[in-house]
Amino acid sequence: MKRIMIALLAGGFGLGLAHAQDSMAPAKKPETKKEMKAGKKHEKKEKVNVCKGTVEAVDAALGRITVKDKKGMSMVMPIAAETRIMKAGKPAALADITVGETVHVIYEGSMGNPLVKSIKVEKPPMKKEKGMKKGPKTAEPKM
Repeated sequence: MKRIMIALLAGGFGLGLAHAQDSMAPAKKPETKKEMKAGKKHEKKEKVNVCKGTVEAVDAALGRITVKDKKGMSMVMPIAAETRIMKAGKPAALADITVGETVHVIYEGSMGNPLVKSIKVEKPPMKKEKGMKKGPKTAEPKM
């Protein structure tokens, strides 16, 4: 019985000593600048995409916007809390965007699963009044 106890104690002491030696091993050398740059090249970056189009629908309650591009393709995009929305050069909320406005949407990921980064509402084009001639601002209406 004494022999078994001595064997167990010796084995436990040996394991403890081995563990202590591992923890005292020198720390891994920090990466050089060259190694860090090589590692960054291999990191996968999300491609940033831009969608410019007309707003077809806005659902502020669900946090979604539907945009139809020039090709006629509609895209439903979920809006996150960190999405930056700008209208008339000022920060805005999703509810401030109306149907028919032209928007620039910057998103990451694919069309099937976009992560919207920012939305910029464009100013509507200036409408010409009927009866106004092109030319100087002093033009008078036709009669």
